[in-house]
Amino acid sequence: MAKRQKKNGKLSRGRILALKAFAALLLALVLLAGVAFLNASMVRVRRATVVVPDLPPAFENVSILYASDIDLCGVNTPTRAGRLFEQLQELKPDMLILGGDYTSKSLLEILNTSPAGSDDSESQTDLRQSFFHYIYSFDAPLGKYAVAAPEDENWDLLRQQLTEAGVQPLFNNRTLITSGDDRIWLAGVCGGDTNYNSAGQSFTRGDCVVVISYSPELLPVLLTSEASNSGRWCDLILTGHTHGGQIRLFGRSILPLTRVEDQYLSGWRTDSGLPILTTEGVGCEGVNLRLGSAPEVWMLTLRSSND
Repeated sequence: MAKRQKKNGKLSRGRILALKAFAALLLALVLLAGVAFLNASMVRVRRATVVVPDLPPAFENVSILYASDIDLCGVNTPTRAGRLFEQLQELKPDMLILGGDYTSKSLLEILNTSPAGSDDSESQTDLRQSFFHYIYSFDAPLGKYAVAAPEDENWDLLRQQLTEAGVQPLFNNRTLITSGDDRIWLAGVCGGDTNYNSAGQSFTRGDCVVVISYSPELLPVLLTSEASNSGRWCDLILTGHTHGGQIRLFGRSILPLTRVEDQYLSGWRTDSGLPILTTEGVGCEGVNLRLGSAPEVWMLTLRSSND
């Protein structure tokens, strides 16, 4: 009898140890989720001076505020994102560029999604409209510009919403910005069925061209395209969509990134002397959590040389 009680006592202690281990693991996961949530809530302002050899004198020291992947969903509400841009107004940029991916479905919405219906589309467009209300009052002397991502619902309506907010849509299109006799081009690259192999043919080698591409996925084609008089056709490429992996564990991302997106995951790269920036974006996809990445916007200052 005594032996049986002793055996039962050992089993009880084993269960207690197992429960303690489970509780410790659960606490660690909760703390990790808390850290990831706080990290996703703190948007950093990154600054960089970009040397653009073809930059005309009138655009020396022009500043660009570049923000991509707003991804409104969950606690990242239009009001919260709008207040961020109210604070960013204090930076007084000359130009505002939005890089697409304005909304995102939460993980719960994704799991509960039935075949796509109008309600989903209306929800996404309503979120955009509320956010663009804040962008309407954002002041940028040289203009506000935006591209779209394939994931953005209803491009025709998005164009209308942006235009009403005082933002010029650059959906696989370009625009000329002038100051006196000087000029620079902005070219928006949004994906879709457009053939980008001849993208550079609209420009000459001496033009100053800033390209905004919704994703690094199109970089191989853009980098091999040539100007109409041969040679490199653009001077700076801004891209996003990767979220820097959003949650990266052991060198792997929870997001399904392509090989090219993983190659240009975040930060600056230089290909054949061409500066390329991949921002980690403002919001998150699915859940407002980040590990191994940080939400950010970029304040860029253009210079013609390092002097």
